[in-house]
Amino acid sequence: MPMIQAKITAPITEKQNAKLHTELTNAVVDIFHKPIGYVMVNIEPDADLWMAGEKLERGAYVSASLMGELKNADCDALNAKICEIFKQELGIDGQHVYATFQTINQWG
Repeated sequence: MPMIQAKITAPITEKQNAKLHTELTNAVVDIFHKPIGYVMVNIEPDADLWMAGEKLERGAYVSASLMGELKNADCDALNAKICEIFKQELGIDGQHVYATFQTINQWG
């Protein structure tokens, strides 16, 4: 039951939105070996993110919540994939992408 939530500073088109949802879903399936039928993704464009005391023009924050044990190597792999996706699709540099990972034991 993975849940990926992404806050992105830039506006995005419907086409970009759909592609980001698909690519983030596939990354979770490929890296964490979770069934696609349980992966949920939420993308919030036009987020107000600041870093180092300044408003980011291009940046993102991603929160990944997953059931079960998380391996550091898998988290590193997803983080790298997230940065790659955001760079390719939105021109967001990896230095301006933060990602967090949480294990959730109880889902409803």
